[in-house]
Amino acid sequence: MRKLLYVLMIGLVLLTSACSIGSSPDKAVEALFKAALKNDEETYNEIAGSYGELDGSIEMIGVMVREIGGVEKLNFATIKKKSMLKEVQEDLDDKYKNPWEVVMVSPKKSEGEDKEVTFWVMEKVDGDYMVGEIEPGYKEDILK
Repeated sequence: MRKLLYVLMIGLVLLTSACSIGSSPDKAVEALFKAALKNDEETYNEIAGSYGELDGSIEMIGVMVREIGGVEKLNFATIKKKSMLKEVQEDLDDKYKNPWEVVMVSPKKSEGEDKEVTFWVMEKVDGDYMVGEIEPGYKEDILK
């Protein structure tokens, strides 16, 4: 009986940790980067979803994150929709059937405000966030 209880507890812990991968859009992008560093294809592909441009790119993303100095050298910030330009928000509303959020990924040490960042549109599907699209740009491209 004790063994069964132990196995059930381990299963619950694993299930809880698996479900938390995409619990917030910024954590999902961070988890994708961490998965790339560890070459964890299962987690990486789960978050990448059907976004074709990420197919087979786990190694490239891992190298990029290593060159930056690791995930801890990056900021992952979910942009509030009220802070976004109206036309950007309307375009994304038209494009996505599921709820979506935009995550801005930028280096923690940024010299000047005009540094390029990457915007990750994360679509919420069955309770988890998955990549909808990725766009390099500048803050003023999307923020009011």
